[in-house]
Amino acid sequence: MADLLAGKITVLLGHSGVGKSTLVNRLVPEADRAVGEVTEIGRGRHTSTRSVALPLGDTLSGSGWVIDTPGIRSFGLAHIQPDNVLLAFSDLAEATRECPRGCGHMGPPADPECALDTLSGPAARRAAAARRLLAVLSQT
Repeated sequence: MADLLAGKITVLLGHSGVGKSTLVNRLVPEADRAVGEVTEIGRGRHTSTRSVALPLGDTLSGSGWVIDTPGIRSFGLAHIQPDNVLLAFSDLAEATRECPRGCGHMGPPADPECALDTLSGPAARRAAAARRLLAVLSQT
């Protein structure tokens, strides 16, 4: 992990109780971030109340920063227009220029000629992630 974080600014985001502060304490032991127990139903308690940026220079080979954030209680996309989802994936937005007019980018059977279906490797996985977001938005 040290190689991945060296020289970068890394922000840890996630729900309460997933281990963000625990990871920060492993990376920067002197940080001594508060950690809490996860309840029997798997919910974390909010122990972090503010974001804190911590230098990694003394702990890892190379420099860098890790930012510990409070847990996210909820995450919503209702305010996002489906047409704007692919703009967040610049590589996918570029690929969709080859799509026919009116393509919803959902793939077959709804969009049998969607250019996203021509992608492979990591780009195909990103296209699948974007399609999951589009599917959620179509249900709201």
